[in-house]
Amino acid sequence: MDATTYTGTGSSQSITNAGSFKPDWVWIKCRSAVNDHVLMDSVRGANKVLSSNLTAAETTNTSLTSFNSNGFSLSGADGSFNANTVTYVGWQWQAGQGTTSSNTSGSITSTVSVNATAGFSIVSYTGSGATATVGHGLGVAPSMIIL
Repeated sequence: MDATTYTGTGSSQSITNAGSFKPDWVWIKCRSAVNDHVLMDSVRGANKVLSSNLTAAETTNTSLTSFNSNGFSLSGADGSFNANTVTYVGWQWQAGQGTTSSNTSGSITSTVSVNATAGFSIVSYTGSGATATVGHGLGVAPSMIIL
């Protein structure tokens, strides 16, 4: 995990983390203005955004363009990501370094990116509308789930 502070440019830029790892989950929060929290992961894709401070469903936003080998890249001037002269923090977690696998441990097959040593995984699945279980690849019950 790494927390990287940066200043927005309003144009394309790459944010490098001190740990030199490829993040699988990035949580960005503006530090100098009021904007939404934005959360993206490598399993759903860089342009799929959740906002932890809203009750909205997943949205599509192209401001985070890629998860890189040592951070992530941004484009545009969206206030939640990269507005010119605005300061941000990007918390980054490493799961499977961009690799995923199919997990059949539950009654619903899921796609997972896992770092079992860190106790962290990202899971994608399609619900059936019925009671079901979903595999997460950790080998132990998770302490927290963000759904």
